[in-house]
Amino acid sequence: MTTYTLVYPPAHNDTYVKASSKYSTFYWPYFATDPAISLTGSWADTTWVSSTLTGQRFHIDLGSSKIVRRIYYENIHHIGGFTNVGAKNFTIWGSDNAAAFAELTYGTDTNWTQLTTAASLFDQHVALDQADPKYILVTNTVAYRYYAFKFADNYGNASYMGLKRVSLMTEDGYGAGVSVPRLRTYVIA
Repeated sequence: MTTYTLVYPPAHNDTYVKASSKYSTFYWPYFATDPAISLTGSWADTTWVSSTLTGQRFHIDLGSSKIVRRIYYENIHHIGGFTNVGAKNFTIWGSDNAAAFAELTYGTDTNWTQLTTAASLFDQHVALDQADPKYILVTNTVAYRYYAFKFADNYGNASYMGLKRVSLMTEDGYGAGVSVPRLRTYVIA
């Protein structure tokens, strides 16, 4: 049975978690990465909400390179409503370049490597004020310090896009202690 471990940025602040935009200071990107914040109730001070409805980048600095193998997310809702604000179509990228992490222009992918995922959209949150955990596998064999989500659109809201929670996960035991077969030497007489 495969098991995974959640990995987080060193701190939940705008040094380690960035997005192309935020609607106001009630909706910082790092609210969506902080596991101490409630997954239910109002979205003010608990979620990331962009100031536009398309073309958003969302960057996470893990502080050190890690091989991310799964995404955990809870799409946005406000007391069970406004689920159409949720991020929909996405891609995920990895990098070890600090300048790439700092660049938040949607169409700029310099020094990023696109990763393959088992799905290319985040499911819309159930229309209830409750947790709605979802997971997507990532085909990744390289450890990166920086990860970027590119969110193309939402579920039809005319103004905003957002997330309640997004976290990265490593696969337990993957990439650690890779064994290399020993070479045997034969003497032919």
